[in-house]
Amino acid sequence: MKKLLKVFAWLLAAVLVAGLATYLVMHASQEKLQVARLRAKAPGQFVHLPDGYVHYSLKGPGNGQPIVFIHGGGATGMEVWDKTIPALYNGQQRVLAYDLYGRGFSDRPHVHYDADLYERQLVSLLDTLGFRGPVDVVAMSMGAAIAMQFTAHHPERVRKLVLLGPAASGDLRPSSLLSVPLLDRFLMTCYWYPRSIENQRKEFQNMPLFDTYSQRLRYFINIEGYKRITLSTWHDMLNKSQLHFLAEVPPNKVLLVYGDSDPFFPPQKLDDYKKLYPTLVSQKITSAGHMPHYEQPAQVNPLIRDFLGTGK
Repeated sequence: MKKLLKVFAWLLAAVLVAGLATYLVMHASQEKLQVARLRAKAPGQFVHLPDGYVHYSLKGPGNGQPIVFIHGGGATGMEVWDKTIPALYNGQQRVLAYDLYGRGFSDRPHVHYDADLYERQLVSLLDTLGFRGPVDVVAMSMGAAIAMQFTAHHPERVRKLVLLGPAASGDLRPSSLLSVPLLDRFLMTCYWYPRSIENQRKEFQNMPLFDTYSQRLRYFINIEGYKRITLSTWHDMLNKSQLHFLAEVPPNKVLLVYGDSDPFFPPQKLDDYKKLYPTLVSQKITSAGHMPHYEQPAQVNPLIRDFLGTGK
């Protein structure tokens, strides 16, 4: 029996050493870029807010109707609006897009990545840039949850709200193994990170478009903090529902657009939104996944334009 235990102990030690070696090698090849060093070549502008630097783009006259674009949890940040803003901007609106903390070129503070952080970021950004009156908000995926909480808490600051493939019902359930210290780092490094880009393929219907988009993903997931921030977002944001905030939004303010093949927004989920918000205007987009505005801009842009009442 003692001999068997000794063999088992040696085998366990060998597995641990091999696991540690694997972790160290893979960790060294990941997240090699530092966001602070990338700012000089980044497009747009930066502003320092209480939780760190925020990367943003602002165009249009100061007296134009403001439109604020809030992206989702994707690493590419506000680049997901590249097919949307140019089509909606008519030179008269004041258009603001920005990178959420932990995404794009914004800072990656060591905080909990929850809805309160992102609401605080949005309030601070609007105040700092001088947005005083009501704004229109266009938000996708996780950004829709942020927008709903912000609108419920500050109804006087939002004129109309557009939700694209919203991820606001807290459906994500990360594995309990990701709550185990040290094991969570090992799994994120050795299992999840190598698969993180390909795992997003299911969000698209247009595979050539995804292949192009994935090149930008590859760049941004190599920036420091990607695994840490993703894990925190799973634990602190995407597993908690912000859907109840929709009931606090004044009526006749919300348009919801979703793809017919969105893996995170099956058609039956629309009923949950309509129960909370009876005046909801909704539209299903054909041949689209989780980012209908990106895959089918010809279908989605006119819907947004008509709902907001902005011509071009």
